[in-house]
Amino acid sequence: MHRLVVVALLASVAGLAQAQGKTFSYEAELAQAARRAATTAGGVAWTCTDTRCTASGRGGNVSVKGCSELARAVGPIARYRSEIKALSAADLGECNRIAQGAGGAAAKAAKGPAKPQRATTPEIAFTGVAPGGAAATVERKP
Repeated sequence: MHRLVVVALLASVAGLAQAQGKTFSYEAELAQAARRAATTAGGVAWTCTDTRCTASGRGGNVSVKGCSELARAVGPIARYRSEIKALSAADLGECNRIAQGAGGAAAKAAKGPAKPQRATTPEIAFTGVAPGGAAATVERKP
């Protein structure tokens, strides 16, 4: 019984390794014409023509992170998929939100660092504790 489990495990690991070595096709449909004709996003090199971007790479998986990297470079994405997986409508919405949010952060960073804010706190002065455990006198200065 144990040998059967080990053999099945080895077969699945071998199949996974073989799939990771295979090159898969990726495709993205954009909401508008691409801002760039070529970019690297999600670990693959993309080529874009009008509202369609294509790429090829290992793994075959798609992610919101890879989608948002592409959206930052070329614009909002309407469909993002590989040969074996496509992002859901909810994931596409998150992809485009992340890409837009990163653009806002990049614009803020381009303006320069924010001015440091100085925290203000009231000063407290302890005058000590009297012998025998009498209460301490606390004086607050505004």
